[in-house]
Amino acid sequence: MKKIVVNFIGTGNYLKFFPKYYETFMEYFVPECYKHFFVFTDGELGNDIPENITLVPSEETVKITKSDYSSSNWYNLMHKSIGGLKRFGEIKKIKEQILDYDWFVYFDADMHCYPKIITYDEFFNDQKDYFGVQHPTQNIGMFEYCPSNKDQFPFERNQKSLSSVKVEEQIDDIYIQGCVWGGKIPEIFNMIEELDEKIIIDIENNIITIAHDESYLNRFRFDNIKNFHVLSPSFAKPGDIPSNQFNFSARIIHSPHDKKIILNS
Repeated sequence: MKKIVVNFIGTGNYLKFFPKYYETFMEYFVPECYKHFFVFTDGELGNDIPENITLVPSEETVKITKSDYSSSNWYNLMHKSIGGLKRFGEIKKIKEQILDYDWFVYFDADMHCYPKIITYDEFFNDQKDYFGVQHPTQNIGMFEYCPSNKDQFPFERNQKSLSSVKVEEQIDDIYIQGCVWGGKIPEIFNMIEELDEKIIIDIENNIITIAHDESYLNRFRFDNIKNFHVLSPSFAKPGDIPSNQFNFSARIIHSPHDKKIILNS
């Protein structure tokens, strides 16, 4: 039986998403595999924690309040928080704990499975070490209001950044979203360590990328194009946009319609 690490990062009010996250991923995501959830949080889950959940204490370096969850502050929140640019540095904490697992999978905290089984073969590609999900709203033809050409994709264009992608470097019409990614263990730590190092260098040079961690992930994919599996956007379908605006069906929901209510409750 394959052993899967599922990584949840939920500090502050983002921990409120975990009950549904855990319940649906346990039931519908590769049920033929063993799954262990590593929960990075500054909160608590109570005393009766299932054996396949490991809490990883994580403290934000800045105080995050309810007002920080507003759309007007999203840029600052992603820059400063563990769930944003600091995520790769945090994840490195558990490297020694998970070396006997087969796969590492990161899902954003505000995700849950659609009630339909996702099999191992539907999600994983044993021939490739890394994977990420195709962005459901930033790829040509998938969404009613998507970009009309690849020049409009939100790759980092500041050539001073270590995540920069020039238009002429765009090998295909695919843009990856940062909400779902992962890879084989231990190979995934090559990516995590590389991205963390690049982010630290850019921040030291006062460079903040347009799409935060997502910018580095897309640069990594182009640098490792033959060893990177691209998942269908159905594994990251937005829950706050009407389904009739997409040309695919949901397997995993991202950003549920009641997200703002949960974060501000």
